[in-house]
Amino acid sequence: MGAGSRRDARLVTTDELRVVIRGKPSGTSYAGSVRTQKESRTLSKWVWMFALSMISSSAWADSICPSPPPYALLRQDEDYSYLRDPGCKRDFLDPIKFISLSPQEDQYLTLGGEVREWYEVFRNANWGVGPQDRDGYLLQRISTYSDWHLGDGIRLFGQLSSATVNGRNGGPRPVDEAQLWLEQAFAQFDVPAFSSADITVRLGRQEFRFGSGRFVDVRDGPNVRRAFDGVSAVLDVGGWHATALVTRPVLNRPSVFDDPSDTRTTFWGLYATKAVSSMGGGLDLYYLGINNRQATFDRGTGDQQRHTFGARAFGSKGNWDYDWELTYQAGSFAGLPLSAYSFATETGYTFKSIPFAPRVSLKAAATSGDGGPASGTFGTFSALFPTGIYFGQAAIGLNGAPNLLALGATFKANLSDSIQLGIGYDLFWRNSLHDGVYGLAGNLLRTGQESRERYIGDQLSASIVWRATRHVDVSLAYAYFFVGPFLTASAIPGRDVQYGSAYVRFKF
Repeated sequence: MGAGSRRDARLVTTDELRVVIRGKPSGTSYAGSVRTQKESRTLSKWVWMFALSMISSSAWADSICPSPPPYALLRQDEDYSYLRDPGCKRDFLDPIKFISLSPQEDQYLTLGGEVREWYEVFRNANWGVGPQDRDGYLLQRISTYSDWHLGDGIRLFGQLSSATVNGRNGGPRPVDEAQLWLEQAFAQFDVPAFSSADITVRLGRQEFRFGSGRFVDVRDGPNVRRAFDGVSAVLDVGGWHATALVTRPVLNRPSVFDDPSDTRTTFWGLYATKAVSSMGGGLDLYYLGINNRQATFDRGTGDQQRHTFGARAFGSKGNWDYDWELTYQAGSFAGLPLSAYSFATETGYTFKSIPFAPRVSLKAAATSGDGGPASGTFGTFSALFPTGIYFGQAAIGLNGAPNLLALGATFKANLSDSIQLGIGYDLFWRNSLHDGVYGLAGNLLRTGQESRERYIGDQLSASIVWRATRHVDVSLAYAYFFVGPFLTASAIPGRDVQYGSAYVRFKF
């Protein structure tokens, strides 16, 4: 092989590449210069083709790889099947989100969890009644789950949690501590059905959240979340997404694996939701039933069977958004016929064209209270298993839904893409003067037999949330409750309440 052939076969040097930019190098023949320029152009063409192919491949990968899903309130709702494609694994924790269990990769395991550190402090907790703690206390929640997708529509899901409280005078409240408990453990099966319907059945311990969370919610704000033991079925047909369930609520206790089903309470129902484009949102219709052998209200303690029928409309149109809900309850309590109602509405407006896109909203709610022995019926409304933050922008959680008239306003602003500010102001009255004031869980806080005053008080609250990364969020909150005549005129006069909290949470 001649020198020219050897030169054609070797890599082009840096000096030869400069020919394209600077022209013929000194001391090089004209023929050699032309050949060098041709080789340089050929090399440049291949470099550009390779670069374009890489850009195209990256763009193609972006088009087929969805963005990582946000961490859901119910972790079983997250879907990481797209990570079957190794090219879609971009987050440093993606390797544990899709662990293949079969060569065909139709079976896989997902791991995840959460660590939350929450500090809170009260001044005059429970309006000054009971043990007080001016130094505050630390609430810690650690949770981990495994999600086994075993193919043929079979799935196993398990979640372990530890919730502890440190430094609280008076010890833990029921929602503060469960040192180690099985939060969820269910088996899921796809059921063959009509071609136009999908049915999934879950057996075991599981969590639920329906609609706005006003009646059934996982109660994420408090340290110990809410779970149920039983069976549920999810049906998707004709644009409707419906969940039917027959369960017993879990009784949380502070030690290790001592959280049984509440055998005194049975909870069942059907909750259906459908997207409606003309509403800019959707419509919820539901029936929820509960039988409780030890229900306590201001009227007394007795067996209750309560049937809840409701409808909720929600959505947005332009800058406006709305969430309206109407509910009626029938049944019996302690041998008396039961008749109760609830109406709740929030209507908001977002100023999308100005900095921070602030949103203002007005809220109104009315829930019935008992009319007293002379009424012949029992009228206290029950919110069943509501969210842990029912009013305001902070988890102060003083008064709950029963026997209430409430008006409120909120202001929210996006200070940046990751920081949101919220401010709320709420006013509370008793609906019936024959009934008392209740907590978030429906527990009686103050009897209504000691005062004829209606006004309970008003609450100012504020919070700021920083979503530092997809995995980390930080929050600060403050609330001040100004007691009204009903509380100040009680046998033990109520005092203004101050509340502050800070938390940091890591999810994976």
